[in-house]
Amino acid sequence: MFTEGPPAPVNEPQRLSRIQELCLLESTPDPVFERVVELAARTFKVPIALISILDENRQYFRASFGLPVRETPRRDSFCAYAILADEPFQIPDATSDPRFANNPLVTGDPNIRFYAGVPLTTADGLGLGSVCIIDTKPRPVLDEHELALLRHIAELVMQRILDLRQVAFVDQSTGLFNRVMLEQKIRSIVSTGKGCTVAAVDVIAPHFLNDIVKALGYSFSNELILAMKNRLQALLPRGCSLYKISPTRFAFLLNEDQAEDGPSLYQRILDDLAMPVNSKGIPIQTQAGIGVLPIKHDQAEDEDWLRLVISSADDARDRQLGWQWYDKCLDGAQQRAFTVLSSLAEALQADDQFYLVFQPRINLASGRCESVEALLRWRHPALGHVGPDEFIPLAEKTALIGAITMKVLHAAVAQAAAWQAQGITLKVGINISAIDLESSAFADELASLIEQKRIKADNIELEFTETALINKPQVVREQLSRISALEVDIAIDDFGSGYSNWAYLRDLPATTVKIDRSFMSKLHSDEKNRRLVKAIIELASRLNYLVVAEGIEDAPTLELLQGWGCHEGQGYHIARPMLPEMLASWLSRRGY
Repeated sequence: MFTEGPPAPVNEPQRLSRIQELCLLESTPDPVFERVVELAARTFKVPIALISILDENRQYFRASFGLPVRETPRRDSFCAYAILADEPFQIPDATSDPRFANNPLVTGDPNIRFYAGVPLTTADGLGLGSVCIIDTKPRPVLDEHELALLRHIAELVMQRILDLRQVAFVDQSTGLFNRVMLEQKIRSIVSTGKGCTVAAVDVIAPHFLNDIVKALGYSFSNELILAMKNRLQALLPRGCSLYKISPTRFAFLLNEDQAEDGPSLYQRILDDLAMPVNSKGIPIQTQAGIGVLPIKHDQAEDEDWLRLVISSADDARDRQLGWQWYDKCLDGAQQRAFTVLSSLAEALQADDQFYLVFQPRINLASGRCESVEALLRWRHPALGHVGPDEFIPLAEKTALIGAITMKVLHAAVAQAAAWQAQGITLKVGINISAIDLESSAFADELASLIEQKRIKADNIELEFTETALINKPQVVREQLSRISALEVDIAIDDFGSGYSNWAYLRDLPATTVKIDRSFMSKLHSDEKNRRLVKAIIELASRLNYLVVAEGIEDAPTLELLQGWGCHEGQGYHIARPMLPEMLASWLSRRGY
């Protein structure tokens, strides 16, 4: 606290807290405030006009006209006197006033002589600062008309302060403080040397809320969120504020004493939200997740607390854990996922990061290699090898998946053309996603490449999973029919891992069924699994599909599949994926 100058107001702690809540120490200029001080200076014909906020140890100028500095020490502040009363504070000649005669702002720049300030006071009587006008020569006190005008300017400033708070710090749909305000509150607590615990409540999955909006309308979804807000507020301890930090997430802070009872509070919230939430008479069943992050008093003030706790809440809901503490290992994985995802665009433009390897697929009767599957690999400049199981699911959430498929398509077709020119006849399998089949762009590019490279169309096989049919089944079927008309083979990949609905096979121009690798690991230990795989092979063969077994890892599995009449197989027992030049050597050793 300052040791010189005027006394502190009796409500000093509450006053300082309100300044933090209203974010009045924000450094971003506000054009309205700047216009107000200019107007005040010109109206009263003074060289200096200020909107001054009185912080703990300084006077901060939220807006200024005619003064080049943004703050001065509190002990030198005229404003510190202005906030002590509700009436305007005026000094006709500071050199004649014993309180200010030796003030450095009087004896030096800006050489204050006349001062008139009206306090900026909240509805509950907290003085935040003042609107003041300053002259460098003495002048008489303001008359009633002039005082009324200065008061009016101060009222406008207070209204602007509250409006900014409403726009910047309040969620409009719920009336709760928002994410920005929560971050300010956390920083305020940490700056005082205290700790706290922040909890984020993910009340509903974003995709589920989107479905609700589409089915029942925005008004219904908003009432649903309001109902959840009311239920959460009723469960929080006295004095604990609820914040709205995203469309589907709320948050609250517990002080060090309240945090001791945190686990029981989190469980009460989960138990309450496990019951359907009624909105307009319709009960909606939701699944909540709560992430909890203790913040120590000595933690850096710029740490990304909300990202950490939101990640924990999302993970708790997705894994059906209810609530969980922040896990540094989980955050490391999410940070890596972000790094991977943000690097994809650059990798697509580079020539030395993405490359293809090819895994042989052999005829199980003859042992001859007749096909290979093109598999994408990524040599990340910082992370090293990044497997497709890691980056493809991330890419499928973005528009980049289409570009990745196109890169694979161009490289695979170019390799098929090179082998064809060498007299090597191999069918090249290319994996495609649901997104690739939801427009004509992929089929158009494939047709163009086949013509440009002059390759046989039946040397290309496209592999897609059953899930490709979920979103736009009719469009997908149309595109597959176009591709089939090019005489390109079509394989259903990972068969058996999804719906495995034989009925839909009738409507697809597929030529091949690839049995999912998950069946292979239990083939010689699980009787039910053996019967299932044998039945798939028999039925698919009767329907004239080429049957391929993926994931063959040992000789006993290979022998079983050969005995059951499976046509082709691939897996580490046969050969690992390899670069084209290594594949050529592998083929040569097998007498190809």
